[in-house]
Amino acid sequence: MTSTPITLDQFYHQFPKADLHYHLLGGVRLETMLHFASKYNIPLSETEAKCYYRAHQHETGIVKGGIEALTFLYELMREPEDYYRVLVEVAEDAHACGVRYIETFWNPSDTDLSYRDATIALTEAIDQVERDMGIIIRLIPSINREKAPEIAVEMVEDMIAFPHPYVLGIGIDYKEHNAPVENFWKAYRLASDNNLKLTAHCSEFGLHWRNVETGLELINVDRIDHGYTIIDNPELTKKYAAQGVPFTVIPSNTYYFTQWPERKEWSQHHPIRAMAKAGLNIIPCTDDWHIHNTTSANCYRVMVEDFGFDLDSLRQMMVNSIHASWMPESIKQQWLDSWGVAFDNLRSSLVEEPSIEAEQLIQYRR
Repeated sequence: MTSTPITLDQFYHQFPKADLHYHLLGGVRLETMLHFASKYNIPLSETEAKCYYRAHQHETGIVKGGIEALTFLYELMREPEDYYRVLVEVAEDAHACGVRYIETFWNPSDTDLSYRDATIALTEAIDQVERDMGIIIRLIPSINREKAPEIAVEMVEDMIAFPHPYVLGIGIDYKEHNAPVENFWKAYRLASDNNLKLTAHCSEFGLHWRNVETGLELINVDRIDHGYTIIDNPELTKKYAAQGVPFTVIPSNTYYFTQWPERKEWSQHHPIRAMAKAGLNIIPCTDDWHIHNTTSANCYRVMVEDFGFDLDSLRQMMVNSIHASWMPESIKQQWLDSWGVAFDNLRSSLVEEPSIEAEQLIQYRR
């Protein structure tokens, strides 16, 4: 049987993907933000809303960061149906890019809704999108590290009081500058004692590699989100590469755009390249889909066309994402088999493989 030829863009959109680092509210569409503001009579012009979205910030001349966007959206979203709507729209966008599985962060301590009510709304939406689109989504309630550690403990206590099979573990995010992960050891210990998985944003903003070491060696997290400066410690890098510690990495990370505003410099020096060359277990993810003006398809396009990974590398990272997910091993094995076949079939239909200059090429194998 002869397959229909496809372009690289179609390939990026169609091959199966897992996104393990997705902030739920980072996937709120611009028109949805405006809808919530109108619904609750919150003054918000379209221009003001666009300041939160990277795709539109050139129009406004005002740049509001991703954390500001998430904080504002938690204030706007006031009823369970708002969370239901957002999760369905997240699934619609992801489905159009070949995403089959998402683990999404959200911050229970930032909403006035009870943990129970918000979780019910989200899990009902999860059931709906799996029926309608076949996409599977799971939840990672996450600590807002800019709040007191005691609030983090309360979040985990709420999770324990209302357990749900779609809630797999906890994370921690927001600015870590004055809130290293060890401050929240009690919440993590409580989660671990109740069989929840653990992950943590560490060394996201160019901060010291010791934050990664602390997350792994002291808190015993299962995964690291970001973790870029680990490459500044070759000994630990080698150790974590050998251990296969998963690192969810974000090509659209704001910090490195500001470090190297000239695109060629950014594409050559981004630490994701060094992490791959060192053999670390990396998984490309989107972080804040609409806020960062990215998609899962674009995430992998950047890995090839900007960072220089070949298509075998993409397949390896797809495999990494399955292994690093928090789904049961039996399901992972099914995905390894079926996703691999789908990837290979699509690749065989490509009109042409990407052309990468020799000095930029990365052949990532693990």
